[in-house]
Amino acid sequence: MRLLLITVAIYQGVNGAVMLAAPEFWYGIAPGADHTGPINTHFVRDIGLAFLASAAALVIAALTRSTTVLWPALVFLGGHALLHLVEMVAHGTTPAVALRDIALIVVPAFLPVAAFRWRAAR
Repeated sequence: MRLLLITVAIYQGVNGAVMLAAPEFWYGIAPGADHTGPINTHFVRDIGLAFLASAAALVIAALTRSTTVLWPALVFLGGHALLHLVEMVAHGTTPAVALRDIALIVVPAFLPVAAFRWRAAR
């Protein structure tokens, strides 16, 4: 589970770091971001900080084997994934966009749940 948490932390941390350091670049390469309206660099950076905080929580959880420290990451990443799922259902989507969002947002967000459940069962 340690490798899983660190892998997800790297994925989320890189995303957050790019959002913070180069919001315009992130906005240009993030699939579908340009369909949400014009870029708000402050908002992109705020969200980047949330991804970095989640990544830090995942790393701490991996290194300490704590389940409690997983909660902030689970709340943000899981909430973000659920928001995408709700929007797909409420507004419709194409199969390609649904697959992309599930692969890039939903699955990485819920992988830490497996670590949480595994640790809680021990």
